[in-house]
Amino acid sequence: MTETDSSASDYTRGQPRRHHSLYFKDGTLVMRVSNFLMCRMRRSWLQMSLKVENAIFKVHRSLLARSSTAIQDMLSVPSGKGPHDGTDENPLIMSGDSVVGWELLLGLQYSVLLNRFQLPKGEDLLTILPIVHKYCMEEIEANIIRELKATFTYDGFVNLIVASRLIDCNDLYQDGLQRLFKFGTFPTLEQAKRMGVETTHAVMKSASDHAVASSLAKADNQICRHCQHSTNWKCSHSSCQRPQRVVLSVRTQIDLIVWFIAITNHY
Repeated sequence: MTETDSSASDYTRGQPRRHHSLYFKDGTLVMRVSNFLMCRMRRSWLQMSLKVENAIFKVHRSLLARSSTAIQDMLSVPSGKGPHDGTDENPLIMSGDSVVGWELLLGLQYSVLLNRFQLPKGEDLLTILPIVHKYCMEEIEANIIRELKATFTYDGFVNLIVASRLIDCNDLYQDGLQRLFKFGTFPTLEQAKRMGVETTHAVMKSASDHAVASSLAKADNQICRHCQHSTNWKCSHSSCQRPQRVVLSVRTQIDLIVWFIAITNHY
């Protein structure tokens, strides 16, 4: 992406403006997506800066209304009788939503019309999820959850944990947690940041317990190399010919150390 393309898609600069690719002249619904972004400044982790995303979309009412009961209710006010009726003069305000999230969601919905439907992958799904949950797009939300559950990787299970928090679903959280437990490995630093302290602690404790249990299982039912009997850590069979360790008294140990020092100094 060139610098010009990058600045064109950055809606944190300047006044609210039309979206670079999702403002259709024949559209029947104008939306202004406005969102506050907290950004860490480069020189200090303690300082924060505030940015505001503002993008104006012009799309087709029927496209959104058929998939969202919430937007149907918002659009039920007759045109011209509401403070934000979805016109150029009074766009529908979508406050607190991500511009990138709406880009992905609208792109997804238009792809259905073109028979090119394909859900995004990974974290793009998590970007769309808060929007479809907020506006009661139940069918799309169910498809996203189904897609997240179909990914059997550690990152995929972490995505389930993140998704459960985005839509406040304890069943989904427990599902993701159990999958992480079965994986039996520690998360990376980045994965731990995404999961949070409590989840990371639970996962690491489970992985540690799993490692200890595996070690104990390997130690069980081993064959003693001295008497060939099954043993558990240390053979206690009466007929075991295990060599006995020679234990020296403290006095003898001191005498040996003094003798060794004297011999070393002599040579």
